[in-house]
Amino acid sequence: MRELILFFVAFYLLGLGCNQTSGNREEINGNLVQNPATLTGDTTGKKFPVMSFETMEHDFGKMIEGDKVIYNFQFTNNGKAPLLISNVKASCGCTTPEWPKNIIQPGESSSIKVQYDSKGRPGEFSKGVVVTANTYPNNTTLKILGVVFKE
Repeated sequence: MRELILFFVAFYLLGLGCNQTSGNREEINGNLVQNPATLTGDTTGKKFPVMSFETMEHDFGKMIEGDKVIYNFQFTNNGKAPLLISNVKASCGCTTPEWPKNIIQPGESSSIKVQYDSKGRPGEFSKGVVVTANTYPNNTTLKILGVVFKE
């Protein structure tokens, strides 16, 4: 019984620590991440953010093994609701994405930075980067590709 009480106390204290917000971050409304169309598929009369990318694929071309290359996928929120990107996940550890953590209002632009590390990876590559946001559909896949040559 004592262990159970300690568990609940620890759980409660952990919950308090997680609810603290940083003073320099924009307050995020929980309604922004709700997307009922994801479950129902019904978008009738609903306002969603729309991520319009300049390009969804980038070819780095030829590079020498060991090069680290970066591309910024530029996008604009062309929707009618604020955009919140909840996660950006690369298909492997050689690809590192960075994305805006703040709210992107309708009409505003930003970018997702994708870095590829070619160390130990000679040959052709094609990697996907999945962007998860409060859009419909929730996931958008970006792609990087190229060819790595040994020195």
